[in-house]
Amino acid sequence: MLECSSYKDINIGMGICGEDDYETKVYVYAIDGLMIDTGAQIMEQDVIEFFKSNHIDQVVLTHNHEDHTGTAPWILKNTNVPVYLNEGAIPSANRPPVMDGYVTKMWGIRDTFDPKPLTDKIVTSSGKYTFEVIHAPGHKPQHDCFYERSQGWLFSGDLYLGTKQFVCYKDENMKQTIESIEKVLQLDFDTIFCAHAGVVENGKVRLEKRLKFLKDLQNQVNEMRSQGMDDRAIDAEIYPFNLTIQDISGGDWSSYNIIHTL
Repeated sequence: MLECSSYKDINIGMGICGEDDYETKVYVYAIDGLMIDTGAQIMEQDVIEFFKSNHIDQVVLTHNHEDHTGTAPWILKNTNVPVYLNEGAIPSANRPPVMDGYVTKMWGIRDTFDPKPLTDKIVTSSGKYTFEVIHAPGHKPQHDCFYERSQGWLFSGDLYLGTKQFVCYKDENMKQTIESIEKVLQLDFDTIFCAHAGVVENGKVRLEKRLKFLKDLQNQVNEMRSQGMDDRAIDAEIYPFNLTIQDISGGDWSSYNIIHTL
C-alpha cells in the first residue's frame, strides 16, 4: 500500500520496495492531472489506484529505470493517457529490460512500452502550472528534471538522492552528475521532490551540499591518482566497507563505480 500525503497542490505516494536486508522508498507525484514517474512494477496495483484517484491526464518520466517506469506499460495499455519520456530513451523502453534476480525482487518485472517524446515544457490540465524540462544526465544519459519556475519546485528524479553518496550503479557517470548539478543550481528553486528522498525543503542548499561532497571527493581521488594509486586502491582506502546493496547486486551497485567515473 502507498503511504499518501500532500504538499500544497501536490499529491504524493510513497511505496517501499525490496526485502528485509535492503529496502528503499520510491515516490510518485501528481499535480493538476500530471503524474511524475510511475514507481516500480512491484507497486503497480497501488500506483494504479493513485493514478485513478488523481484523475491523471498525462504522465512524464524522469528516466527509464525500472523503479520510475513500472506502471507506464499498464497506463498505455489500459487508458488513453499519454506517457512522455526523453526521446533518446524511447528505444530502450521498447526493449525488454535486462533484469537480474535482485532487480526483479526489488522492482518486479516491467513490460515494454512505447512512450511519446518529451517536449521542452509541460503545461498541466488547468494551465496553472508549467514545468520546464531540464536535461540532467549522469544517473542516466537521458535523465531529466522538471522545474516549475513560478513555484520554485524541482522534481529531480535521481539527481539529488541525498547530500552524500556511497554507491552508484554501473552505468552512472559521476562527472556528468556534477555537471548536471552545477547546471541545475543556476535555477531559482527552494523545494526538491526526489524520487527516493521525497519532499526536500531548502532543496537548493541541500543540493549545494551534495555538489560540495562530490567535488571534494573528486579532488581527493585526483590527488590520490597523482600519487600513483589506481582506482581500486583508492576505492579501498576511501570506502573500506561494503554496503548491503553491493553484496546483493554482485557489484552492479558499488563505491568503485563512483570513484572510477570521477
